[in-house]
Amino acid sequence: MSFIAYAWLTSIVYGLGSVVGKIASRHHIANQWLYNIVWWIVTVVSIIPLAVLGGVGWPQDWTSIIWLSVANAVSGAAFIVAFYAVDLSILSPLSILRVPIAALIGAGFLGESLSLTQQSFIGVLFLAGLFVQMDENFSLKSFWSKGTLLSLIWVLTSVWFNSMISVASMHNGYWEVVLWSNVIGLVLTLVTVPLFFRDLSNTPVSRYSGIVISTLLYTAGMLFSVVALAENVSISMAIISLPLALLMTMALSVVAPKLLEKHSAKVYAVRLGAAVVMFAAALGLSK
Repeated sequence: MSFIAYAWLTSIVYGLGSVVGKIASRHHIANQWLYNIVWWIVTVVSIIPLAVLGGVGWPQDWTSIIWLSVANAVSGAAFIVAFYAVDLSILSPLSILRVPIAALIGAGFLGESLSLTQQSFIGVLFLAGLFVQMDENFSLKSFWSKGTLLSLIWVLTSVWFNSMISVASMHNGYWEVVLWSNVIGLVLTLVTVPLFFRDLSNTPVSRYSGIVISTLLYTAGMLFSVVALAENVSISMAIISLPLALLMTMALSVVAPKLLEKHSAKVYAVRLGAAVVMFAAALGLSK
């Protein structure tokens, strides 16, 4: 399959994983750091047998793997914090901002040139990103909040993580990149144990089911994304950033409003419209 097909598979399973995970965070696991460590453990455990069957070995370039692992751990932590703080109908489309931020980093640090058209697309992306955050009050305060800051931090770390995947894939095999970046990432994440240790013994095993399902979906998405990002970063990132979770959340707000979130049709219309504009601009920027 082409990298575009893998990018679409990534986007779909990430959307499903986000919805299932958000339900688990709202109704089953209150401690975000407990959620985070379970996510890491399930990811590594599910990857190990696949990597062994795939003939995994030691990395050929440890430096790129270590940097990828650090980016993985930091981006994962930033995602969990934003995930607990922000509506999924906001966080999902804001992930599209990874595309213009990656372009700006390329221009600022790698000497890549941006045409006037590309600069216009970047401006449209950030402007539309403001309207994604609109709430029922339709006030300017909704444009900037703690949740917005946390979301932007995750987007920035996610761009770093995706870039490190591309770099590590240049020097290492597929399974070496996938396995060792997650094993080392899990080890780094153990520093958060004091933040959830007390809740570990107080949480029934049955409450972990949602996290396990969500993590398995995210793991499948990660396996697909490594293939896509190794071949093409800009187009793959645009497709992976599709706000499919926003559409799923809107559907659930109608059939099961207490499950995730519930907003007026006008709010969802504004958020969806802004998300469509963002995706169109991201595609234009990626060409």
